[in-house]
Amino acid sequence: MREHPSLWPRLIALAGIVLIGCPLDADGPASSARSKAAIRIVALGDSTTEAGWEGNAKSVYPERLEAALEARGIDVEMINAGISNTTSRQAVERLDSDVRRFDPDYVIIQFGINDSWIDASLGRTEPRLTLAQYEGYLESIIATLRADGAKPILMTANPMRWSALYGDELKDPALGFDFDDPRGINRLLDLYSERVREIAREEKVPLVDVSQRFEAYDRVPGQSIRDILLSNDDIHPNDAGHALIAEWLTEILIADLATD
Repeated sequence: MREHPSLWPRLIALAGIVLIGCPLDADGPASSARSKAAIRIVALGDSTTEAGWEGNAKSVYPERLEAALEARGIDVEMINAGISNTTSRQAVERLDSDVRRFDPDYVIIQFGINDSWIDASLGRTEPRLTLAQYEGYLESIIATLRADGAKPILMTANPMRWSALYGDELKDPALGFDFDDPRGINRLLDLYSERVREIAREEKVPLVDVSQRFEAYDRVPGQSIRDILLSNDDIHPNDAGHALIAEWLTEILIADLATD
């Protein structure tokens, strides 16, 4: 990993290079010139990270985070490595090509919705990954990044709400989902989010508990979690939701950079 200066000299740095949504090919941004002062951040995740798919928020958290840090005078190079419908297993498989080759300073890691999802429409009754598999893949990512000198930041997945788009396939009583509970679709996801918290504590990795914070938002009088989720699916954060996530990440990164 590169040596980079402390926070304060960067406060007068020029605006950084933005690589949101860039192609991850061999001739990509890793070979391009960049400021030596830049902090390089990779956001590794699924569709709640990926930019540009139809119906998504106009601005997802990686680009909002980049803007927030640069507004504070910190030169940032942001790489969005979010790919829709992927799990932590696939993240391990693409870690070299989508993350490590960029030699990042920080890697934000958010998986869980796809890992815990049951493909009932395909006749399946178990999550795509078991809790043990999920834990193993996240720990593998953390260990690999740390060996490279990068700093991992974990995020729990955002909680969901029932939607007509995907509810019917999960109505089999054998699957154990409670359709009378507005949070019923999170029955499995809650377990995976708790495992992320445990890993963060055990590995001493910074954590943005998106799940907990979104639910706290929902409990404030006059507010609803649906105010920060896309209205067309009630799974993905909307612009307001991504703005909150970027705000929480900014707090963690500012604090960490100040200690360098």
